[in-house]
Amino acid sequence: MNHKAVERIEKSLAFTRKAYVESEQKLMRFGFTKGHKWMEAEDSPAQSRVMKWEQWLGMVARGKPSSLVLIRLPCVTTRKRAPGPGAIKKVHWTKIANTWLKGRNIILHTDSARSYKAKVAGVLHEKKRVWKAGKWIWKPPTFVRIAKHTLPDGRRLTVKAGTQVVDRAWRYIKDRLKINQNVKCNSTLLQAKIRSAQFEYWQRGKDAWASTGELFTWYMSNIAEKF
Repeated sequence: MNHKAVERIEKSLAFTRKAYVESEQKLMRFGFTKGHKWMEAEDSPAQSRVMKWEQWLGMVARGKPSSLVLIRLPCVTTRKRAPGPGAIKKVHWTKIANTWLKGRNIILHTDSARSYKAKVAGVLHEKKRVWKAGKWIWKPPTFVRIAKHTLPDGRRLTVKAGTQVVDRAWRYIKDRLKINQNVKCNSTLLQAKIRSAQFEYWQRGKDAWASTGELFTWYMSNIAEKF
């Protein structure tokens, strides 16, 4: 079979999944009105080329793969030999947190980036600073210990620390990205492939044929509504 036909099918499927994921993600909500929900968040560069980085933020509720939310961040420009784009900026995180997490009774687990320290109503996020060598420094995350949280009502919860779930989600997505050195920041094809991998992550443990059937049922219903 001609490889161009296969590539065209793969590309069309990726863009269909992208449209579906973006439509469904707008309807998603984290947390509950009562009780607290454990969540993890972390930003990750999806692709880099010399000085420009494609950067995304991922959030997921523990124990629920279908809750994975990916939010694209502005492209970051760095020096030629920089190891990465750096952590998410506070101005971007605050806007995202107020949209997705504010007032939702969330226990948030992240890495030690200072941006996540921003105060958000209804979000419990305990990252601590220590005085060392004459200055305040943020304690790095520990991924194998048990963490204890005190809720606003005085109750105490014991949970595992770290961002293991969202780290696995990023690894799952990156394993499914087939890109070359010519891919640039703001590439619509790269964004479609990331959304396609997000769709696959949502469907983990489910029947792939049934999930694809639901996808194309949604796609055809949108076409029918236009006529």
